[in-house]
Amino acid sequence: MKTAIARGWSATRRLRPSRPRLTILYYHAVPAADAALFDRHMAWLAANANIVPADHEGPLDPRRLNVAVTFDDAFQSVMDHALPALRKHNIPTTIFVPTGWLGQTPGWQMETDADRAERVMDAAALRSLPKELFRFGSHTVSHPRLSRLDRAGRLRELRDSRAALEELFGGPIDTLAFPYGDHDDPTLDDAKAAGYRFVYSILPEDVPPAGGGLLRGRTAVDAHDPMDLFRLKAEGAFAWLPAAIRAKRMVRGALGRA
Repeated sequence: MKTAIARGWSATRRLRPSRPRLTILYYHAVPAADAALFDRHMAWLAANANIVPADHEGPLDPRRLNVAVTFDDAFQSVMDHALPALRKHNIPTTIFVPTGWLGQTPGWQMETDADRAERVMDAAALRSLPKELFRFGSHTVSHPRLSRLDRAGRLRELRDSRAALEELFGGPIDTLAFPYGDHDDPTLDDAKAAGYRFVYSILPEDVPPAGGGLLRGRTAVDAHDPMDLFRLKAEGAFAWLPAAIRAKRMVRGALGRA
């Protein structure tokens, strides 16, 4: 059902083009079995999109798709199986790193077997990634649900992860992807107070031409997504979904009060 709506949304956008917007994609693992399909994803982007970093603030191409590629969790498979395609197609990429898990098998809740089979890259692996392609952001220290922490714990996660990455890479770190996409207004306030310029959710909202402020949406992509589904995601065809979710919650709330 969602995919059918997305196809209609995409067709409408092509018939009635609007101002250029940025669609930010996010992956997790890239298993060996999916490396060839991931390469096709990147080849399609290279041929059809203006590819920019996730923290892009400048003009967007009015004639092409504008897309950014990110990875959450800094899994080893990004180096082993995604890097060849990213390098081959010259795809700028941002990796969001959970600093307390470097070189370890993660212990947080995961949804797929592919993710559960992963290890987080260690410091040496992260530093070895080509600087001309990769940028790095925080994914906190321990990968918690930030909105469930008290303020002291939340600020510790936000500040300590940023400090660890700045020491690791020797430069400023000012972007953050929320683990599980979990955030609320106090979390946004604390992220801003901790020095983050952009923070990223997991709602498939496009970034408007003016930049959209602190919070940026992202669209989930799996390395095994078939090409037709990947194209829809890269086209921002699921951008209607957050509004639908909010409307559904409002209806449920109204019915609950009735």
